[in-house]
Amino acid sequence: MINGISIESFIAGFAYGGTTVLVGQPLETLKTLTQVSTTTSPNMLTTAKQLYSTSGIRGFYRGGTPLLLGGGLMRSAQFGFYQSVLPVLDHKFGKRDPQTYWLGCINPHVVAAGWAGGIGRGLVEGPFEMVKVRRQIVSDWKFADVTKGFGVTVFRNSFLFSSFVIYMDVLKQQLARYDMTLSPFFTAGVCLDFGFVSVLA
Repeated sequence: MINGISIESFIAGFAYGGTTVLVGQPLETLKTLTQVSTTTSPNMLTTAKQLYSTSGIRGFYRGGTPLLLGGGLMRSAQFGFYQSVLPVLDHKFGKRDPQTYWLGCINPHVVAAGWAGGIGRGLVEGPFEMVKVRRQIVSDWKFADVTKGFGVTVFRNSFLFSSFVIYMDVLKQQLARYDMTLSPFFTAGVCLDFGFVSVLA
């Protein structure tokens, strides 16, 4: 950590973002093309065949360049902002006593830092997301378009990421209480799923 900034979290987030794009971009492209298809009852398999026949493997990564850079940056931002803001809150206001947690298990500092992480991601994701979608559907765009949907993206990310870190923190408390451990991969996966459910509920 340098001057209160968690460099490791920014680097780890960037690596995670890049990997996510490399693995998930083909499915993301198929999803977008299926959604905007004008054919009757489009499905991903048919869309995949058509895309491969016209563009080959490269077609599945259409719009991936902005996200390869942006995906790393936005996930770097969310984890970096979170890990940087949380210790600042603990230092400025003192670590919260678990007895004062909301509903007995929700640390207000985790909530605030989670929103900060979501805002950090939203600030980066908005422009890259717009460019990605326009390239996937092969549509022209101009620089002034990068702010379209910006507010919704920031709010969605703030709510989703804060939900994720809240569930992570609550689960961590419960595991410690019963002297249990779970793999980080499983823990993050479960908490992310609950975060999505919270957004959709």
